[in-house]
Amino acid sequence: MISAKRLNRIQIIFSILLTAVLISCACVAYNYGLFKRSDNYLYDLHIKWRGRDKVSGKIVLLLMDEKSASELNRRKDSWSRNQLAGAIRNLTKAGAEIIGIDMVLSSPDLDPEADISLAKAISDCNNVVLARVSASPAGEIMPFQLFADGMIGDGFIDVPLDEDEILRKVRFLDAKPLPDGNLRLSPSFSLELARSFLNIDFNFDFSDNDFFEMGSKDGKKLRLPYPELLINYKGDYTSFERISYADAVMNRFSPGKVKGRIIIIGSSLATHKDFFSTPFTRFYNPAGEYGEKFGSVVKDILGGKDPGIACHAYALETILSGEFIKKMSENRVLLLTLITGTAGLVFYIPAIGFAGEAALFCISIASIVFFSHLIFLKRLLWIDISPFIGIITIQFVAGIMVQKHFDKKKADFITGLFGHYVSPGVVENLIKGDIEATLKGHSQEVSILFSDLRGFTTLSEELGAKDTSRLLNSYFDAMIPVIFKHGGTLDKLMGDAIMAFFGAPVYFPDHPVRAAKASLDMLAALNNLRHSDVKGMDRLNLGIGLNTGTVTIGNLGSNEFMDYTIIGDAVNLASRLEGLNKVYGTNIIAGESAIPGFGGQFLLRELDIVRVKGKENFVTIFEVAGHAGNADEKAVESLSLFHEGLLEYRKRNWEKAEELFNKTLELNPSDGPSGLYLKRIEKFRISPPPDDWNGAAIFESK
Repeated sequence: MISAKRLNRIQIIFSILLTAVLISCACVAYNYGLFKRSDNYLYDLHIKWRGRDKVSGKIVLLLMDEKSASELNRRKDSWSRNQLAGAIRNLTKAGAEIIGIDMVLSSPDLDPEADISLAKAISDCNNVVLARVSASPAGEIMPFQLFADGMIGDGFIDVPLDEDEILRKVRFLDAKPLPDGNLRLSPSFSLELARSFLNIDFNFDFSDNDFFEMGSKDGKKLRLPYPELLINYKGDYTSFERISYADAVMNRFSPGKVKGRIIIIGSSLATHKDFFSTPFTRFYNPAGEYGEKFGSVVKDILGGKDPGIACHAYALETILSGEFIKKMSENRVLLLTLITGTAGLVFYIPAIGFAGEAALFCISIASIVFFSHLIFLKRLLWIDISPFIGIITIQFVAGIMVQKHFDKKKADFITGLFGHYVSPGVVENLIKGDIEATLKGHSQEVSILFSDLRGFTTLSEELGAKDTSRLLNSYFDAMIPVIFKHGGTLDKLMGDAIMAFFGAPVYFPDHPVRAAKASLDMLAALNNLRHSDVKGMDRLNLGIGLNTGTVTIGNLGSNEFMDYTIIGDAVNLASRLEGLNKVYGTNIIAGESAIPGFGGQFLLRELDIVRVKGKENFVTIFEVAGHAGNADEKAVESLSLFHEGLLEYRKRNWEKAEELFNKTLELNPSDGPSGLYLKRIEKFRISPPPDDWNGAAIFESK
């Protein structure tokens, strides 16, 4: 029988240990972004509770609205460039300081004279900032050169949405690597408007970790938060002075409205779909105001959203006002989480009673929310309070449960703190009874994917442990969801390498297609990561090997530790194929056994006949060059020329093969396989292959 004194002592020790575990879990959850959605919602509530606030009056929105579209006889998907030229001239004549055009004028008009008219207006007025797109499926989208020649600057208008599709921040700069190793910095649309309005030089000082400065050493400077701007929304688009675009074209506005101000021209047409949910508008429902007239149509199109032009205007307003919203550092949030969680030990004290603890819990939550909002109002400091609320809530629930546990004097304490670690997919199927947790395996056909980062080993030596960990975490965070998206099972992570398979534990007949789609999506995901701020990410490339075959699959291991995995010759071949990418200068190589399962959905190129190390038989290998449905003519022509060259190469027609491979390189100068075969031809001219040579290559190393 445990004495009351000993039981109390055990309860105290257990409560402290449990608190430590809960605080650790809360901190880990915060580090992995599990509180991000709730913190974003609480941030939006700060904006809502603060309500509307006055703007500086330096910005005027020139709205291309329904009235303008009707009055100006707007053509489908196009505004007259002659009319735009007239609006620019009218605004400038009225004293507008800067005019920003929030639409990408990237291509010529059907009427060349209209382009000339607009270009002349832009050049003559000498106050126009144009828009561009920094990243799109087609790459950068720049202003038409005729217009760019007369502009005073341009900035990118693409903005990053948070995972809940709310626009809270914008990037100040976009960095693109140059051939000489330097970076080309390009400003956002709002930053370029501010720079032009304030007449600040496009020079930067990044010596401080918390902010950077733009401007000349001896002239005007603008200090900006690093690395991005939290937009200080003070309402929706109606907070700004607004003019209908038609009025500007027809010169029907008061010059006093635009004199000395920044004019942003952009669309507010619902059909353009240039609308974003913001922390302010997400709680606003225009259907309540216009419901009697338009009903659900207004709610579906505009509910909780603001025109993109207003979002750029608020970003610009934030820069000009200097009222930057700062975010408390993660380290401080973790420290406060530790303090809050430790204070939560009060919920483990039996003497307070349930009613007292419930009241204390409510007061604690209310105090956290109240003081965080007060700090936001007074100092524009955003504090992630979800970890505090989470740890207090968990401590309250855990405290009650622990008290009940010890009140009932249960003889057994919580056991099994540690267990076997298996993937979520395997666990889910175990629960459903789809697979047995047993050591006995079975044979099954699957498609195997091996991937490996090129240049990672050298790069990791340069980066050091901290930056290497950040790079790998960012990489795996992007790649693993891609595998899961296509129904793959993650087998293991080996340094920077990933092994996955498709077709088990849940079987689907199109597993080769899923593996190939996942491979192409992984390349696309890595390309997106190259534009991130993760150090070294832009220097990495990816090699992927695909193979289809019968393997032994199941929970393999010992009674103490089991791992759901696959083994077999098909697995080893997939690994070897991945390594061949370094030889051929490709990204994705598939073995011949996977090709029939692709069903013609992919753009393929036969690369070679090879025998890899450790294998007796030759195998034909193919490059997966993309999706067949969206392949461009240049790529198809390039692969066709290569195929013809390969046939001539195998016939020993060196001159014809060389000519075809050179033509392939003319279409695609970076084509690795063509360059490889040209080197082989040069070698065979000096030392011809034996008479029984079948064009195959033998590799004696991995």
